[in-house]
Amino acid sequence: MNSKNIISIVMIIAGITLNFSFENEGIDFLTGLLIGGGVGLLFTSKFKSKAVQ
Repeated sequence: MNSKNIISIVMIIAGITLNFSFENEGIDFLTGLLIGGGVGLLFTSKFKSKAVQ
């Protein structure tokens, strides 16, 4: 696993644990950012684009 995959999995896990740990409206925004960013980073690191040079 490369570092992008590890960072994205950590972001997803941190977002899920924060969601269950706190009962606050501000935390919902932060967990959405963490989970969304982690999923986006996970998908973009899986698909490599073949750029024309």
